[in-house]
Amino acid sequence: MKNRKRKAWGKPDASDDMTAAKDLHENQPTHHHERRFGKQWSMFRVPEHIRKVDEKAYNPRVVSIGPLHWGRQELRPMEPQKLRLYKRLMKQIGDEDREVALQTAIKKLEGRARSCYSEEFKQIDSNQFIQMMVLDGCFIVELMRLYHKSNQQFEYVEEPIFATRWMLPNITRDLLMLENQLPFFVLKQIYELTTSGEEENSLNKLALLFFEPLGPQKGEYSEIKLQDERQHHHLLCLFHSSFVPSDYHPRRSRRTRWNRHDNFPGKFWLQEVRILRKCGVKFKRNTGNLLNIEFEDRELRIPTLFVDDCTGPLLRNLVAYEQCNAFAAPYFTCYAIFLNSIIDVPEDIEILQDAGIIVQSEAMDEAVVNLVNSLTKELVFDLHDMNDCYIAKQIEDINAFCRSWTSKCIYQLSRIDFVSLGFSFLPSFK
Repeated sequence: MKNRKRKAWGKPDASDDMTAAKDLHENQPTHHHERRFGKQWSMFRVPEHIRKVDEKAYNPRVVSIGPLHWGRQELRPMEPQKLRLYKRLMKQIGDEDREVALQTAIKKLEGRARSCYSEEFKQIDSNQFIQMMVLDGCFIVELMRLYHKSNQQFEYVEEPIFATRWMLPNITRDLLMLENQLPFFVLKQIYELTTSGEEENSLNKLALLFFEPLGPQKGEYSEIKLQDERQHHHLLCLFHSSFVPSDYHPRRSRRTRWNRHDNFPGKFWLQEVRILRKCGVKFKRNTGNLLNIEFEDRELRIPTLFVDDCTGPLLRNLVAYEQCNAFAAPYFTCYAIFLNSIIDVPEDIEILQDAGIIVQSEAMDEAVVNLVNSLTKELVFDLHDMNDCYIAKQIEDINAFCRSWTSKCIYQLSRIDFVSLGFSFLPSFK
């Protein structure tokens, strides 16, 4: 058995930024995961009011997947690459009957696939739609297989995409855009029809390993996450699910709401980092899941966030996915609001950097502040509803501590300039 190694690639006003709207999950059924595959759209064009905050974050750079960006002139250079991987996959199958079966199977899925998109695409006829699904789906499946051979099994892959430094990271980034998705059941059908008897891994696992280097923590998935065999709408949905906190259980009472005057001391949920520190809160780097934020014994433990060129687009598409799908729990929306609550100026970033919570490549502190503060612009989310906030208890505990007598004493002591006070007792010399 070969050793397997996974490698990685080397404040505006709240009323203007976020719309306090009714809870998007008001009518969400108790059996959330059982009902989320009913009659609904799962692939959307990002709403214009969200898109205008950062247009580039939602447009693929090098490859078009699915109908939303189909035919875009600047993405056509990748079409021959898709075709080459398709031919490579068909050559490996070496079975004309199975190739015909693949076309037939996707044709049967056309109506179901079209219904997953929020637009009708009447300009794309049936034959074009089927060919697009087959070509794009085979490209994705074969790319993930080749990546697994190269990165997990240390096999040399003779493929131009892997011979460049820029292409694979950009393709991976594009495959996690909300507007650049295929229905997962189409990918799964292609995967199953092109699978040989030697295949060891599920499509879910191959996909998660493929996207692992793009994760904002630059770490590895736990084996539990890699064993995920659940249904998902598309690849972005699968990636989103890999961050779900394991110990989070949504509150079901609709009466649980915060009062802004009593509960929100800052612009959103909490005071900023520099103020929290003066109040006695200590910042520590947490391990594990990016969303695992904990507060205990005055320690606010937050997992490390690596900030690079991919971080903004990735977080924006995860939040956009939550905004467009009422059955997607708003974990990243809450995470974005949490970051925006505690980060306001470069000094807040510096404190988090010292604690190992923020690690950035080339971005200046001011740029990171701007990124964090822009993540919540134009979002629809009820800030006062505790049911959809997965860190509601942590927020309550932090604010309760900051209201305590101990915290107030620490805060008053932090305001005393002990150096100046000491000099004031020294005798003056003439």
